[in-house]
Amino acid sequence: MTYDAAIREGAAPPSYPMERVSPVDPPPQLAKLRSGRAASRITMWDGSQVWLVTAHPHVRSVLADRRFTAVTSAPGFPMMTRTSVLVRDQPHTASFIRMDDPDHSRLRSMLTREFLHGRAEAMRPVLRESLDGIMADLVARERPVDLVRGLTIPVPSRVIALLFGVSAESRELIENRAAVLIDRGYAPAQVAAARDELDGLLRDVVEERMREPGDDLVSRLVLDQVRPGNLTVEELVPMCRLLLVAGHGTTTSQASLSLLSLVTDQGLADSLAASLADGGELLPKAVEELLRFHSIVQNGLARAALEDVELDDVTIRAGEGVVVSLSAGNRDEAVFASPDTLDPHRDARRHLAFGHGIHQCLGQWLAKVEIEEMLSAVLRWMPGARLAVPFDELDFRHEVSSYGLGALPVTW
Repeated sequence: MTYDAAIREGAAPPSYPMERVSPVDPPPQLAKLRSGRAASRITMWDGSQVWLVTAHPHVRSVLADRRFTAVTSAPGFPMMTRTSVLVRDQPHTASFIRMDDPDHSRLRSMLTREFLHGRAEAMRPVLRESLDGIMADLVARERPVDLVRGLTIPVPSRVIALLFGVSAESRELIENRAAVLIDRGYAPAQVAAARDELDGLLRDVVEERMREPGDDLVSRLVLDQVRPGNLTVEELVPMCRLLLVAGHGTTTSQASLSLLSLVTDQGLADSLAASLADGGELLPKAVEELLRFHSIVQNGLARAALEDVELDDVTIRAGEGVVVSLSAGNRDEAVFASPDTLDPHRDARRHLAFGHGIHQCLGQWLAKVEIEEMLSAVLRWMPGARLAVPFDELDFRHEVSSYGLGALPVTW
């Protein structure tokens, strides 16, 4: 059935996720839905029907409204994938992003100061030094080189290792298990096993810090929260898992796509190179635009209504599920002029790449510092970097929760 036929009165609603035409753009159907009512009925993979919200102001409204819950066990909550059912069925393993207040704010507030803008900026010199070592190794290799395997995976990995205070060997073990959790290609049983093993590894880290605290994030949580009785080990382990999975997979995906834009858009590369030679003021603005343009959480965020909610011209009933499309909201022409154009000079700070409301991404400042530094490093170390394979041969990762690239071969 065509999209136009699907939205006629009485016809079956379109299924979700929708097919995309361009690997770097959201499905075109979302733009058509955005120009219609505040929400549209869609069919999920399991046959359930939920509301899809696509316009920027309506996405913000839902995410900021406490009448919509993030708790997966709530009636009507959309199951985005088969493996997401695990979170619903085993709520004791859930992190605070799957909680509402007051539990959400209680746990999140314990981490807030660790991810403030100043803390992220303080890591920049260490990150830059690490990047120089990585880039020196990359440019010494035979060309082309893969910027995913060589750069966008190891950089967030090293940042997580610094935060957790773990060795390179422990970091690799932890990340191998974490990678399964964001890959939809694995069966639910495999995901459950990887999650349990990861939790066991993280519990070992926590218990080690309880015996011998160091100068790292986990140690500070143990000293400031666990020992005084504000936080249990059972709560700390999922918290660590969240930081690991969210801080690594999403940053890798966003950095990979941002670098893809850099090596395929000469205007972007020239503008950023010129800016770096003059102090680099354009780089933070360009990163905000890259976050808006790529919107790696392609399938959106799920919520369920706790009571009847009037969303503009649509009534969402209690117990009905809602999916808000961040990628569609970030391409809303009513908010961003020529939204399908990547413009590094645009003020894109109202983008939704990190969500909105109480669940807005905690690590956004650190993620932006990492992406800025990776872009800067490629510009400095690989002048004239360009894609080394035809664009249509690139491995776009549709099966992972944060849309990205499996490899990015470049030469210079």
